[in-house]
Amino acid sequence: MPEAILLDDKDRWIAGEAGIAVFADRLILDARPPIDDVTLEAVAARCAGPLPEALIALWRTTFGGRIDYQLDGQVSFTELFFPGSDGYNDLWGWIEHETGSGTVRFLPFGGFEYLDRLYVDTADGPGHGGVVYWQQGLPPGWELSEGDRADAMAADVRELFGQLALEDDPWESGDADAGAEMRDAVDELAEREPRVAGKLRELVRATVLDWRSALTAGTIADRPRLRRLALDRAAAAGDRDLLERLATAGCDLAEPVRGGLTPIDIALVNRRLDAAVRLLERRVPVTNTLRTGAHAVTADLARTLLARGALVTADAVGGAIDNEDPEVLRLLADRLPSSAEMRAHVPRLRMLAAQAAHAADRSGDGRMRDRATVLRELAAMITAGAGS
Repeated sequence: MPEAILLDDKDRWIAGEAGIAVFADRLILDARPPIDDVTLEAVAARCAGPLPEALIALWRTTFGGRIDYQLDGQVSFTELFFPGSDGYNDLWGWIEHETGSGTVRFLPFGGFEYLDRLYVDTADGPGHGGVVYWQQGLPPGWELSEGDRADAMAADVRELFGQLALEDDPWESGDADAGAEMRDAVDELAEREPRVAGKLRELVRATVLDWRSALTAGTIADRPRLRRLALDRAAAAGDRDLLERLATAGCDLAEPVRGGLTPIDIALVNRRLDAAVRLLERRVPVTNTLRTGAHAVTADLARTLLARGALVTADAVGGAIDNEDPEVLRLLADRLPSSAEMRAHVPRLRMLAAQAAHAADRSGDGRMRDRATVLRELAAMITAGAGS
């Protein structure tokens, strides 16, 4: 076990002067002063039961701030609500949103814009203090599953913060999806207080998910978050050797790893066709492959996926519109269950058909002329179907 990184009161004061608070070994940026007793009592008066101890401990550390880590799955957590915050709602606004003038069982305390919110259960009973999330569903075509979602996240706020991690070391990766703001804040503090900044840097780095070491140690199959991250990275990079190593280590190459996407879906999203073919050889399910990869597949691969049972939906055909091979669009359009679902695509189809025809007239490219024909035919079919 690595040695614990200890911050004394002076360290925390120095960090706080730089706008950095530390709770459960996680950094909070733009940290605000702790909650005062009057506000704490006012919030408690709006709740169905007593405020959980872990939430009070967080608010006694900082009553508001920004989060620059990642949670497992697709839930985003970037903001701690507080009175007067300048997001879509402040703390009082989110409470009113949930309850009007009544009391609230599930108290909203943080989230991401209006799309994701985290709540703590204030009702007396075995679930007291538990953290749940709510997530707004995105429009059709943006994700595989539609509709709003809600589920449990953690036993309490401390456990939730313990789940905050980074997929990449922000000091080593210039394009990390999270952590860059923490890196910049710590580096700025290092110019004045290198000792404290060094401790904060180690706290941040201790949260980096090291799937490579777990793979080497042979433990990755038993560590779901590391396993899913490794499968995601291997598929996105089209790294067939790494996929084989993960399979040999006991990882399931058909496991959903991100937003319902499996490795073959992710490979197709990123146009890694060789990796997708390798996964097909392992007989992985292909249900959503055309929904995610119709823009990238070849006609032969599309036929294979169709024969294996890949779904053809409006968003799959919408993706095929961007495929360079018009045969892919023709294959999927012929199998579209309902042309009415494609009605919104008609103006774009006509525009792209005109562009393809113009390009064919200038270059004499037969494939481009074929694309124009397919696009026009699909637009006409949809229009006729919608009017019948």
